[in-house]
Amino acid sequence: MKANLHLHSRFSDGSLWPEDIAQSAAHEGLALAALTDHDTLGGADRFAAACGELGLEAVTACEIDVSEPEIGYKSELLGYFPGKGASACAETRRMLGVVLGERKKRLEYYLYWARTIFRRDDLTMEDVLKDKIAGGAPGGLEGSDLSGVSWSKVDLFLYLKAKKLLPAYMTYKLFKKEWFVPGKFPKYKLSKPNVRDCARSIRADGGYAVIPHFGHLWNDDIEEMERRKDAIAGQLEFFREGGVEGIELYWYSGHKKTQAINDFVRGLAEPLGFFFTYGSDCHGPGTDKCTIDKFSGDFAGFPQR
Repeated sequence: MKANLHLHSRFSDGSLWPEDIAQSAAHEGLALAALTDHDTLGGADRFAAACGELGLEAVTACEIDVSEPEIGYKSELLGYFPGKGASACAETRRMLGVVLGERKKRLEYYLYWARTIFRRDDLTMEDVLKDKIAGGAPGGLEGSDLSGVSWSKVDLFLYLKAKKLLPAYMTYKLFKKEWFVPGKFPKYKLSKPNVRDCARSIRADGGYAVIPHFGHLWNDDIEEMERRKDAIAGQLEFFREGGVEGIELYWYSGHKKTQAINDFVRGLAEPLGFFFTYGSDCHGPGTDKCTIDKFSGDFAGFPQR
């Protein structure tokens, strides 16, 4: 079935609410879609309800930040929970609850420094929340469980931009470069689960752990990936042994590059028993990843256990 299983909403760092993304998915003729917000299932049920009204299927999902020093992996895992609502994913929600608390503390930390740098005492978490609710389509977060919001650096960027404290020309990419790596804000390190613990929680809820955008680890450079083929195969074996079952075929910003990297990944991953999903990592209009119309695939379904 035609599927795009990697989409983001304003419950994390996307620009649209779940209902708007469902409309976009229907417009693109998708049969199956997944909202994969960072470290939260907060918008999953709203997305599923909207998809159902439009005649397409949704799978409950999220994208979870992980850190695995053993193989130098600092990225994410996708968790998919076919046939389940968000409330049925107790172990995953428990794990995400810790991370969501950390994300909120991080934003409060950055706001403290923003008040200091800009000498503006009115830069508060309550004000950021008002800005978040007001953004996007009418309705927004009204009536939703606000504990499901995954606060990100994007929220800080949009808030400071709305307050006219950043230059009009500044993009989020430039903001990250100037303010974080290293920059004007002191570093705040988020606590993240490792690969095995993350995969274990997902599996406990009947879900499937999937590696997203694997080419990013190698700078989306097919020549580098081919040179490091043995190292990449070793990484994939580590993931497989750690309970990860799938790997994402992804949109790498151009048709030729996408085809080359996905063919390479499939060739290494298939013999190890991985199944394959398809995702464009769309964050919506106004972002540098407005890609829902760029990529999808004929998804074979989640494997039987």
